[in-house]
Amino acid sequence: MAITIQVPWQNPYDHGDMWNELLAWTMETYGLPGDRWTYTPTADYMDFHFPDEQDSIMFQLKTAGRRIEPEETTVNFVGSLINGQ
Repeated sequence: MAITIQVPWQNPYDHGDMWNELLAWTMETYGLPGDRWTYTPTADYMDFHFPDEQDSIMFQLKTAGRRIEPEETTVNFVGSLINGQ
Protein backbone atom coordinates (compact mmCIF):
# COMPACT_ATOMS: atom_id res chain seq x y z
CA MET A 1 0.00 0.00 0.00
CA ALA A 2 1.25 3.48 -0.87
CA ILE A 3 2.28 5.96 1.79
CA THR A 4 0.67 9.38 1.36
CA ILE A 5 2.38 12.67 2.18
CA GLN A 6 0.11 15.72 2.07
CA VAL A 7 1.57 19.11 1.12
CA PRO A 8 -0.80 22.11 1.48
CA TRP A 9 -1.05 24.92 -1.08
CA GLN A 10 0.17 27.42 1.50
CA ASN A 11 3.29 28.84 3.07
CA PRO A 12 6.04 28.29 2.01
CA TYR A 13 4.81 26.83 -1.28
CA ASP A 14 2.50 29.72 -2.19
CA HIS A 15 5.37 32.18 -2.72
CA GLY A 16 7.11 32.72 -6.03
CA ASP A 17 8.54 29.61 -7.59
CA MET A 18 8.60 27.42 -4.47
CA TRP A 19 5.99 24.98 -5.80
CA ASN A 20 7.86 24.69 -9.10
CA GLU A 21 11.08 24.06 -7.18
CA LEU A 22 9.41 21.32 -5.13
CA LEU A 23 8.07 19.54 -8.22
CA ALA A 24 11.40 19.89 -10.03
CA TRP A 25 13.23 18.39 -7.02
CA THR A 26 10.68 15.58 -6.83
CA MET A 27 11.16 14.66 -10.50
CA GLU A 28 14.95 14.94 -10.26
CA THR A 29 14.95 12.66 -7.22
CA TYR A 30 12.25 10.10 -8.09
CA GLY A 31 11.78 10.47 -11.86
CA LEU A 32 8.50 11.16 -13.60
CA PRO A 33 5.27 10.17 -11.82
CA GLY A 34 4.58 6.48 -12.21
CA ASP A 35 6.36 3.63 -10.45
CA ARG A 36 8.15 5.47 -7.62
CA TRP A 37 5.53 8.15 -6.90
CA THR A 38 2.17 9.53 -7.99
CA TYR A 39 0.11 12.52 -6.92
CA THR A 40 -3.47 13.62 -6.42
CA PRO A 41 -4.20 17.38 -6.41
CA THR A 42 -7.14 18.89 -4.52
CA ALA A 43 -8.28 22.46 -3.90
CA ASP A 44 -6.38 22.71 -0.58
CA TYR A 45 -3.37 20.40 -0.92
CA MET A 46 -1.59 17.86 -3.07
CA ASP A 47 -1.17 14.27 -1.96
CA PHE A 48 2.03 12.54 -2.99
CA HIS A 49 1.91 8.72 -2.91
CA PHE A 50 5.01 6.56 -2.46
CA PRO A 51 5.12 2.75 -2.40
CA ASP A 52 8.58 2.82 -0.77
CA GLU A 53 8.88 3.81 2.91
CA GLN A 54 12.33 5.38 2.52
CA ASP A 55 11.22 7.52 -0.43
CA SER A 56 8.23 8.77 1.55
CA ILE A 57 10.36 9.63 4.60
CA MET A 58 12.86 11.58 2.50
CA PHE A 59 10.03 13.46 0.76
CA GLN A 60 8.32 14.20 4.06
CA LEU A 61 11.54 15.59 5.53
CA LYS A 62 12.15 17.75 2.44
CA THR A 63 8.64 19.19 2.33
CA ALA A 64 7.58 19.14 6.01
CA GLY A 65 4.44 17.47 4.64
CA ARG A 66 2.03 15.51 6.77
CA ARG A 67 1.88 11.73 6.55
CA ILE A 68 -1.69 10.59 5.98
CA GLU A 69 -2.63 7.22 7.39
CA PRO A 70 -4.76 4.88 5.21
CA GLU A 71 -7.70 5.15 7.60
CA GLU A 72 -7.75 8.93 7.27
CA THR A 73 -7.70 8.71 3.47
CA THR A 74 -10.70 6.37 3.54
CA VAL A 75 -12.65 8.70 5.84
CA ASN A 76 -11.95 11.67 3.54
CA PHE A 77 -13.00 9.69 0.46
CA VAL A 78 -16.27 8.46 1.98
CA GLY A 79 -17.00 11.96 3.32
CA SER A 80 -16.54 13.45 -0.15
CA LEU A 81 -18.99 10.90 -1.58
CA ILE A 82 -21.57 11.70 1.09
CA ASN A 83 -21.17 15.45 0.54
CA GLY A 84 -21.31 15.10 -3.24
CA GLN A 85 -17.90 16.69 -3.86
